[in-house]
Amino acid sequence: MGNFLDKLGSFLFRKKWWVVGFWLLVLGIVGGLAANFYQPASGSISIPGTPAQLTIDRVGQLFPGSGNGSGQIVFHTTAKKVSDFQSVIDPALAKVKAVPGVVNVVSPFVNPQATSSDGKTAYALVQLEKGAGQVDKSTLESVAEITINLNLSTPELEAERGGNLINVQPGEILGLSELTGLVIALAVLLLTFRSLISAGMPLLIAIVGVGITIAGLFSLSQLIDVNTTTPALGAMLGLAVGIDYSLFIVSKYRTLLMEGYSYNKAAGRAIGTAGNAVIFAASTVIIALAALSVVNIPFMTTMGLTGAAAVAVEALLSVTLTPAILGIAGPKIFGRKTAQKIADAQARGVESHHLISHTTFWYKWGERLTKHRVVAIVLSLVVVGLLAFPVTDLTLGLPNDQFAAPSTTQRKAYDYLANAFGVGYNAPLVVLVEDVPPVTDADRAALRSTITAEFQKQVDAASQAQKTKFMKQAAEATTPELQAALQADIEAAQEAGKKGQEVAQAKLEAQIAQYSSLAGLAKIATQLGKVSDVKMATPAIITADGKNGLIQIIPESAPSDLKTSDLITYIRNNQAQASGDSAVKLGVTGYTALQDDISKKLSDALPIYLLVVVGLSLVLLMLAFRSILVPLKATLGFLLSVTAMFGATVAVFQWGWFGLASPGPIISFIPIIGTGILFGLAMDYEFFLVSSMHEVYSKTGDAHRAIASGFSLGAKVVTAAAAIMVAVFGGFAGSADANIKLFGVSLAVGIFVDAFIVRMTLVPAIMTLMGRSAWWIPGWLDKALPHLSIEGEEEEGTFDEEAVKVMA
Repeated sequence: MGNFLDKLGSFLFRKKWWVVGFWLLVLGIVGGLAANFYQPASGSISIPGTPAQLTIDRVGQLFPGSGNGSGQIVFHTTAKKVSDFQSVIDPALAKVKAVPGVVNVVSPFVNPQATSSDGKTAYALVQLEKGAGQVDKSTLESVAEITINLNLSTPELEAERGGNLINVQPGEILGLSELTGLVIALAVLLLTFRSLISAGMPLLIAIVGVGITIAGLFSLSQLIDVNTTTPALGAMLGLAVGIDYSLFIVSKYRTLLMEGYSYNKAAGRAIGTAGNAVIFAASTVIIALAALSVVNIPFMTTMGLTGAAAVAVEALLSVTLTPAILGIAGPKIFGRKTAQKIADAQARGVESHHLISHTTFWYKWGERLTKHRVVAIVLSLVVVGLLAFPVTDLTLGLPNDQFAAPSTTQRKAYDYLANAFGVGYNAPLVVLVEDVPPVTDADRAALRSTITAEFQKQVDAASQAQKTKFMKQAAEATTPELQAALQADIEAAQEAGKKGQEVAQAKLEAQIAQYSSLAGLAKIATQLGKVSDVKMATPAIITADGKNGLIQIIPESAPSDLKTSDLITYIRNNQAQASGDSAVKLGVTGYTALQDDISKKLSDALPIYLLVVVGLSLVLLMLAFRSILVPLKATLGFLLSVTAMFGATVAVFQWGWFGLASPGPIISFIPIIGTGILFGLAMDYEFFLVSSMHEVYSKTGDAHRAIASGFSLGAKVVTAAAAIMVAVFGGFAGSADANIKLFGVSLAVGIFVDAFIVRMTLVPAIMTLMGRSAWWIPGWLDKALPHLSIEGEEEEGTFDEEAVKVMA
């Protein structure tokens, strides 16, 4: 493949404008498709087939038009009571009900349970057509505008939104923070190449690749569900690997020019060697990300394939557009001093050996590692261990209002509800009851007796109050005029009483009929109310045939509390005990149940994915390096990097260190996707560093010399590549999307640890201890494995040590 890429690189170098035109055409086509077929990204995270999702689908069949999502508008006052503001709340809720996308609004003034005992907090339930993360932006903005205006017009009353009424979609993919990361990357490239043109070229290629990837993603957005995190993840990956891949090729191109090759020949050989390594490295990342499909979670499959596409596009651009731009730039690609050195080298002719200077920092660092290998190993393990320690407290979950920033409306709504009603009001569960037992005559009679008794008690109380009032009035009626007025009031009251009794009796019968239909459901609700951690179970609605109904459960515990998860599991697994009827079928759903199901599904998928990735790394490295110990060492190093990455993630995002985010559980899908990305990038650094060592060893047979010399050949460019990766990913720490912020920080730490501690410190020290055995492989296995060259066709020549002359 190396020979083919060599010829391709030279051809593209010559046909430079055709290549540029081709990629501009591709960008224009996918851009036009994206403009025509664009669908906004969705903030929803769902997994078809989970118990909660299946229950939602069944509820939609049995109760059409009831809506798929809900939110709350929470009212709070300290000066008065919420009821004192009914005159302004009712019109505002009427406006909310009229907003397109809103199914219904239940006012706290018609639902006594929605007002706190002190009257200072109340909430309105807003039912929505669409579920979590799928509500139209216009709907959310309209509701937000109504509540904001209410706050402005009534300073003594606070109106805060929670649940599905919050817009979870970020406003932009690339912001100021992300651009800062790109500026740092450009600075690293300038330090590496000392030329603005050669430094800007990798950045330009990376941006073109991101444009093609994101446009391609949105051109398919009518066929696939695009999560809000997906385009930002594709952009983040595309920028990072795109810059790195071009960096590797341009760096090799520069080295070949300094060895006397012509510009055209150097471009071909750079693509045939470094370009071949780029394709191999990109393949590992693509396989790792595409392997996310094995966990069978649709939104993660889309994320993985988008990331894989971003890497594939950047790799293709690197091996095709890079030589074309090199051809356009010609000798101007580097600064004057470098250009003069290249001219001098070309005048001398091609040198068939590689000079390895003993005076460079990279050679000296490699030598120190080989001399003080035990110290290097111990210090590396201590640093990684300290970073990894917090992983023992890793808690997975999905974002909810509890962990939003204290200043946000959803966090205020959560706190008001928790303080006034209990944390469980923020974690309502909906229980679908199928095969509700029929209401018997005895049930109706008992219900009639209970309701009639309560009704009579209210009538007696009202009658006694009226009687007391008239007795007081009679005692004060000392004149004929007052006595006549009293008699008139009594007659009016009697007349009103007769009419009122008729109305009350009609309401009583209607109430009896209504509650009679819920009698069977109410029995089950009463039984559910006895389950541990259930604060309240209320029958909500039943189908016309009385066979299926919904019960709302308010837990004692918070949405992310393990007790809430245990409650969901108990009701599902112990339906007969929970309902008190073995013939009844229960299904638990609601936003809290959906989150719990997704978290469990993702947690269960992580070990499977780790096995796939670890197995993949062993096979790939065995193919590449014809060794047993090198793959084992590399895989163990990868696991160290992963644990350090997750440990730092826990410290920053779960414990709240450095104030980057409000403390909360780690988003459930981060470990799987983060593992896949870090695996691919870690293998990149392993290939680029260890392949240099392997090349020196294959020509010299000296294991010790291979470590220091091979390290000095690859360390400089790997350092620049890793620094760029850390800068790009770290730039996303200020992202508006909480998921991308978490990705950015986690991967920045993971790459720093993997590149500078594991690959450039721990790996050389361990390989020095292993000596020649590092490259041992059983003969039978060596014959069975296909031969694979990472850096293309093996280069001719030897490695010459040069202790005085410093490489340019």
